[in-house]
Amino acid sequence: MSTPFKRLDLNLLKVLKVLIDVQNTRKTSELLFTSQPSISRSLQKLRVHFDDELFIRSQHGLEPTEKLLELKQTLMPIFQQLEFALEPSETFDPMKLEGTINVAINGFIANSVSAQLTHILFTRAPQVKVNIVDWGSQTYEHLTSGEIDIGINYYPLNLSKQVYQKKVATDGFILLCRKGHPLANKSLEKYQGETLALASLMVADWNDTVAFAPQALATRGIQSEIKVRSTYLHSLLTIVKESNVLFPCSQLLASSLSDEFALVEFPSLQNMPNGDIGLSISRKHRNQPKIRWLESCIEEVFKQ
Repeated sequence: MSTPFKRLDLNLLKVLKVLIDVQNTRKTSELLFTSQPSISRSLQKLRVHFDDELFIRSQHGLEPTEKLLELKQTLMPIFQQLEFALEPSETFDPMKLEGTINVAINGFIANSVSAQLTHILFTRAPQVKVNIVDWGSQTYEHLTSGEIDIGINYYPLNLSKQVYQKKVATDGFILLCRKGHPLANKSLEKYQGETLALASLMVADWNDTVAFAPQALATRGIQSEIKVRSTYLHSLLTIVKESNVLFPCSQLLASSLSDEFALVEFPSLQNMPNGDIGLSISRKHRNQPKIRWLESCIEEVFKQ
C-alpha cells in the first residue's frame, strides 16, 4: 500500500483539497491560478496514486467516491495542519478564506444563533460557504478528525480530552405549550393534577441517555412522563401546537419562536442542567488561525 505523504507531491494534495471544496475542475483552476487541463492531469495522478476514481462526474459536478470521503476525513485535516504550520499566523485574512466552514449546533441553540453567525461569517469571509448541522452521534468523531470545525452545545459535555471545551454563554430552561393549553401562563408551584405529558428533544452527548425534566419535576412532587422523543425540533414544535404535550426547552429557543406558543411557569428545580453553553474544538486543530477566528466570531454572537 502506498504512503501518501512519503511518495505523493504535496502540491497534488493542495489540488485535491480545493477539488473537495468546490467539486469543479474549472473553479479549481481559477482558485489555483492554473489551467483546467493542468488540474485534470493532477486529478489523474491522484487517481493513479490512490487507485480510485475519487470523483465521479454527475449533472451537479464532481461527486466524491467512498474512498475520497475517507481521505477527506483522515488525510485532509493533516494536510491543513501542515499548511497552517508553514504559513505564519499573522498572514491569515478571512477576506481571502475559501472553502466550507462546518459548524455543529445543538438544536435548542441553533434557532437563535444560526442566522446571526452566518451573517457575520459572510460579512467577514465573503468567499466561504457555511454548513450548519445538528449535533449528532458522529459529531465527536467529526470534531476530532477536523471534518467539523467547531461545535456549540451545552457545557460541559462528557467528551474526551481530545476535545477542548470553553463556556461562552448561559441559557435557561422553561416549559413551552400551545396557546389555549389549560396550563398556559399558569404556575406549577402547587400543581397536583394528572401526570404531565412531555416532549423531549434528543441531543447526542447531552440528553440521549437521560431525560432531565421528569426527574427534576419529581423533586417537587409533580408527576410527568416523556410521551414523545425526537431529534427533529420542528416536528416536536408541531406536536406541541396541536396537543396538550408540554415541551421543556431552552429560553433561547423560546425567545425565537412565534406567538403561537405560551409558557408554563414552574418553580426552581433540582437536577436540571445549569444551561451553560460552550464551544467544542478539537485540541489538535484549535490553534489554527481559521479556528481561532471562527471561535471569536461565535463568541461575538453570544455577547450580542
